Amino acid sequence: MGFRFRKSISIIPGVRVNLSNGTPSLSVGPRGASVSFGSRGTYANLGVPGTGLSYRTRLDRSARSRSGGSTQSDPALHHALEEEVLALMSAVHAITNIHELTPDISTGTTLAELESLYLRSLMEPFQIPAPVRPVKPESQAMPAQPEKNEGVGFLGKLFESESARTARHAENLLRWEQELADTVRENALQLQRYQQQRAAWAEQYANWQHEANEHAVKLESSQANAQQQFLSDSAWFESVLSEVLSQTEWPRETLVAFEVKPEQSVVMLDVDLPEIEDMPDKIYSVNARGTEITEKAMSQKAQRENYARHVHGCLMRLAGIAFYALPFDTVIISGFTQRISKRTGYLEDEYITSCRCNRQVMENLNFMGIQNVYPVEALNSHTVIRKMSSTFIFQPIEPMTLNAGFN
Repeated sequence: MGFRFRKSISIIPGVRVNLSNGTPSLSVGPRGASVSFGSRGTYANLGVPGTGLSYRTRLDRSARSRSGGSTQSDPALHHALEEEVLALMSAVHAITNIHELTPDISTGTTLAELESLYLRSLMEPFQIPAPVRPVKPESQAMPAQPEKNEGVGFLGKLFESESARTARHAENLLRWEQELADTVRENALQLQRYQQQRAAWAEQYANWQHEANEHAVKLESSQANAQQQFLSDSAWFESVLSEVLSQTEWPRETLVAFEVKPEQSVVMLDVDLPEIEDMPDKIYSVNARGTEITEKAMSQKAQRENYARHVHGCLMRLAGIAFYALPFDTVIISGFTQRISKRTGYLEDEYITSCRCNRQVMENLNFMGIQNVYPVEALNSHTVIRKMSSTFIFQPIEPMTLNAGFN
């Protein structure tokens, strides 16, 4: 799946939010300064643009070390910890509410502006650079199996009972097996995403070569012919959309396949969505004494609702970008994710939501108060195919096609 359309692009992560494909983590902050958190810890990142200098420190450990084990509140420490918690929770908000970055489509490019750009482009040499081939990622190393004495201190070696030793080793093995399964899953996902990106690059490169040749032919056409060709040149409209998508900040490297039908005023997109395991799953706060940052696991329902907000927000934002870049009437957008198939046992792409978005309906959104928009309800104003329970569990669907709501 994900390659139903003839063009694809990998959106590279931006500086606003960054989710690693290897280990679930994200960052938020201005260029040169950010806060990132994930399973390997919470860090502050500071860089000086143009100098190559950077600084990185671990917050969750440094916060505890600054407290020095004190049980008394230090106002300066309390304030610093509150600032760190604010940054962490801002990151959770940013990833959950990605729809808040949807552009106001009423201020987008007009058809007259695109036509002028099109005519000028035909009089210039082909200047689009060749797409860059993706680099194959390195797999994460498998965790080492724990030794029987792992996790026991010096005195424990002398006085630990056989039953306690067996229980401790069993717990270590259980934890190791979970880490092993997580690593295998992450490596499989990483390899599959690379293969998709590699196939997308090959397709992009072939399209780039074709467009370069087409451009050479169009240079020989007269301006009168170009005006007639404008509304039927789908490859040119796709290059405009591709350029806009390539400049978009996104939470993780994301594959988007798309096709433009200018004569039908339609843009079609497929997007590779994250898995729920890649989403933030903790709530951060400062303890009552103001001496350290504490973590509290979100409820499963809260995690699923945040995932639903993010999924619908991705579709809403991409539809908004398409409407902003191209003055067409309809965007058909579908989202797929990788899941282990109960039928085959392999990772497979499954579509979980699909929407036919109408420009006039989307223009009715209050973009000045976009933070008040609930993306799940916003997409319900359009034609949606979705099997989502009241507790935000998604089931696979058949995505929309151009001529019908269902395949």
